[in-house]
Amino acid sequence: MNSKLLLFVAAILSIVSAWLPWVSMLGISANGFNGDSGNPGLFFIVLGVLIGLMAIFGKKWSAVVAILLSLCVAGLGAKYYHDATSLGASAGYGVYAMMAGGILGIIGGALGLKGGNSAATV
Repeated sequence: MNSKLLLFVAAILSIVSAWLPWVSMLGISANGFNGDSGNPGLFFIVLGVLIGLMAIFGKKWSAVVAILLSLCVAGLGAKYYHDATSLGASAGYGVYAMMAGGILGIIGGALGLKGGNSAATV
């Protein structure tokens, strides 16, 4: 896989995770747009768009920015997972999509730094 494709998949996962359930308890689930303290789903949409833009640029500096943005996505996904499970609820698919998008973005950015726009050899 090339770095641009991984970054685009990371961007899509980050954006889509905002609408997927983040937490569920007793049959009730909530996504990134349900909350009393703001709208964190919008933040993940912005992060996803920025990760996608970094893939379009395809420069070394944009790979570094993509890695930093993806670290935010993955780190916040881990935080939301911990918050949900520590309260006795279960983490929803949105949190898993968020973490997967963050991890793929980190890998894609690292491949971009390495010059991995061609097929990666593993």
